[in-house]
Amino acid sequence: MNKSIKNIQHQISNRPYLFLILFGVLSRAFIAIAYSGQVSEFNDTGSYLPLAERLSTFDLKGYDGIRTPGYPFLLMIANLNFHLVVIIQSILGIVTSLFIYDTSIRILKSIRIALFNGISASFFLHLLFYERAILTETLTLFTLTWCLWYLVKIDFFKKHKRISPSSWQLCFVGLLTTIVFLVRPMFIVIPPLITFFYLVIYKDQKLIKLITKAFIICLPATLSYQAWSSLNAYNTGYKSVTAFSGVNLAQNCVSFIEHASDEYAPLRNLYVHKRDSIIAHKGDISMSIWAVYGELQQKEGITVYELSERLDPMNKELIKNHPWPYIKQVSISWRDFWKDELLWNYKKFKNKPSKWILSGTWLFIQRPLLFILTISFLAISILMTYHRIKKRRFLFDFEFFCVALIIGSSLGQALVIYGNNARFSVPFTPFILLVVTHYVYKKWYFKKSFSVQ
Repeated sequence: MNKSIKNIQHQISNRPYLFLILFGVLSRAFIAIAYSGQVSEFNDTGSYLPLAERLSTFDLKGYDGIRTPGYPFLLMIANLNFHLVVIIQSILGIVTSLFIYDTSIRILKSIRIALFNGISASFFLHLLFYERAILTETLTLFTLTWCLWYLVKIDFFKKHKRISPSSWQLCFVGLLTTIVFLVRPMFIVIPPLITFFYLVIYKDQKLIKLITKAFIICLPATLSYQAWSSLNAYNTGYKSVTAFSGVNLAQNCVSFIEHASDEYAPLRNLYVHKRDSIIAHKGDISMSIWAVYGELQQKEGITVYELSERLDPMNKELIKNHPWPYIKQVSISWRDFWKDELLWNYKKFKNKPSKWILSGTWLFIQRPLLFILTISFLAISILMTYHRIKKRRFLFDFEFFCVALIIGSSLGQALVIYGNNARFSVPFTPFILLVVTHYVYKKWYFKKSFSVQ
């Protein structure tokens, strides 16, 4: 028996990519069978379709600017066939697991740890069920993983290597960050973060060369941001990367909206009324602004970008005059970011035993495991930062980059939106695991157990 197990372990270690592909295919086949091949559609699903249709006709004139073109482009490629979208997303999920494995093995040189990290994209149910949903999370995870894998591949973070990546390599980094941004706008933070790390790691270069290459990293995403915002301004008169900007920020003002001045009385009073009604019915108050939108749309035919325009000055006034209630609300949004939620159509399961098994696996195994991972990650983030400050030596390695990216993104989304915050953390799940496993492995007492055979 022990010999058979060792033989299996040997085969897996010799063919890690094949193992990850087979594991990924089998896990997704099981989910497809258990879910009866269903595709999940949610409230946000419909908002991607108009842009996908416009992209297919190369006509963006008059588009309302609700979404960026990343995910609609995938829908366009699939000809809006949702079952084909799920197949593509499943393939992207498997490729993601390969990227994660390769990233880990390049940094740590431990096959077992790398396999453990790579399996995560095919193991956690919330990631697998997002692949069966017409939502952006799977594509976001894939593009983010691709971008970070490439940074490791070109030895961007090598502390002993001060030979700068070539201009072409950094240009490709810039293009990858642009793709991530166009899929999920919150990742506009990545180019400045990469640029900052570049300036610190390669600070010994000539100043002109340093500035030129930093400019190359940021240029593609900056141009894309400006181009898409300008297109939205041309079509709607509201210059923003998405028409949701004002609406999203208004969600963070929901708990103190009654403090808005009388200048905004009609909008303020309607918002307060909808919020209090939702509270009375024990609903989700973060969605109060959408109840406001629903009534105004019915009465006036208002669009999302028009509502954002009305909300913007009121939002700014509220936040400026009432910073503490805003900070309190931001802290709630930040807390919700770390909650792991399984998004599926629970009531549509045709096979009840499968539903119960999957529910039990999520509630009693995976969700507690993810909670432990989250707490461990936050503790490690504090320790990493503390030791760097204490020793006055900041090591700008890949793990610290992941910490900066995840913590920075968690704070960034909390500042601008309240509602569905847990969805923003989904693309970070494998990297939270990677940071934790790498940190633990580097402690000498774990190395022997996980050494390469």
